[in-house]
Amino acid sequence: MTGSFALGASARRLADNRVLWASAACLAGLVAGVSAVDGVDFAGFAAMLAGIVTVLLVLWRYEIGAVLMVLTLPLDMYGRILETPVVITVFHVVLVLTLASWVLRLYAEPERRVAFSVVDIGIAALVLAAVWSLPFSLDGRDTLIAVVRLLFLWAFTLLYANALSSRKTADWVLAVLVGTGVLNGAVALAQYFVPGFEYGNVRSVNQGAGTGVVLRRVGALFWDPNYLGGFLCVAFLTAVVLLVHSRKPHVALAWLASSAVIGGGLVVTFSRTGWVGAAVGLVVVMLTAPKGRKVPLLATGMLLVVLVVAISPGLIVDRLASIGEVEDDLSNATRYYMFYSSVDIMREHWVFGTGLAAFDVAFPEYRRLGTLSSVIRPHQLPLALWAEMGIGGLLAEITLIVTLAAVFWRRRPHGWHVIEAVAAAGLVSLLVQSWLQYYLYFEYLWLFIAFAVAGTRFGRLEEETRDGSA
Repeated sequence: MTGSFALGASARRLADNRVLWASAACLAGLVAGVSAVDGVDFAGFAAMLAGIVTVLLVLWRYEIGAVLMVLTLPLDMYGRILETPVVITVFHVVLVLTLASWVLRLYAEPERRVAFSVVDIGIAALVLAAVWSLPFSLDGRDTLIAVVRLLFLWAFTLLYANALSSRKTADWVLAVLVGTGVLNGAVALAQYFVPGFEYGNVRSVNQGAGTGVVLRRVGALFWDPNYLGGFLCVAFLTAVVLLVHSRKPHVALAWLASSAVIGGGLVVTFSRTGWVGAAVGLVVVMLTAPKGRKVPLLATGMLLVVLVVAISPGLIVDRLASIGEVEDDLSNATRYYMFYSSVDIMREHWVFGTGLAAFDVAFPEYRRLGTLSSVIRPHQLPLALWAEMGIGGLLAEITLIVTLAAVFWRRRPHGWHVIEAVAAAGLVSLLVQSWLQYYLYFEYLWLFIAFAVAGTRFGRLEEETRDGSA
């Protein structure tokens, strides 16, 4: 009866939505009018129509926009609308529309409130640190743009932390996250194994100085194979968590197949950062697994590691073995020596920093021998934030980490909720990877921060429900 009542109420709301029906009537008239005109570019018209429908749907329900953002986020190369002075993609357009829709919802429903969390204190500290670095920035224009980007990322995180409070929206976001991972994983595998398949981004790089081995680094729809690796890493971990927490065999089989395709794509990116992140994340998956599944999961994981190493081509094994190599690997050497250059910059600019996003202006003066001359942007987030924003950046980092720890730090007599487990595995993985990549503007990091907030809310609600029914 409850379901029938809810369905009837939804139908009545749909029937009473005059704006929606008026828009539908206008669209129908537009289609009828265009179809009567000769020589119309129907492909362009269809694209325009799809865009109009998407705008209307997002403005109608911001939750639809939250799902579409995850769908459009991987269109790093093929969704670009503008490249200078900053890169604007289809994702950014959907983000602005979704934020506008959310604001309209809050205005139309005064009883609805924005749910803040302790993590917002940490993000606010990061924004304040960016503003702190602005007056003495070595590149004021880029620092100002970076401050605006941080504000949008905060809004992005806050929107998701609220939207994911609906389990249906959370399930859709997780499904689309894994689905886009499967798509990019499949494209990556095709780029690597199918001769003549050149769709997407592919790079050829040296395995190491003097080795003469050239790697085919695939990027799928991303401009950088390492960022594809970071994305596939968290998509893989999400699929594995959903697999471990599944109770129905056919659902578990779907997550298993998804994790296999995504994992295969991650391997052929040759992203050592992604590989390290996946290894760390799998440990978290095991620790957050339901009772009774930890030991079988550990045994299965160890068996898979042995099998993967045994059957992997020598190129992959050599790449894995080169993770700690500095002498003959310019990529590793650059990260290694950039660490010390960052420390030098922090000593000279310890109060205000170089200015957020102005590290590359200061770095050439502090560059050390043995690094790639083409790399001037930071590759370690924790040190770079301190170097770019001075003492304010250090305090902001500490505040953000403490607030994230506070979100997870509570008693769990009934174990981890599945969304908590997804958030913990993805977030820990990305934070570890941030020592090797500058992930400040990597939206997936902020998405998993939002998952952490929403997941712990689900966990508390579930515990309260169980305690109340006990």
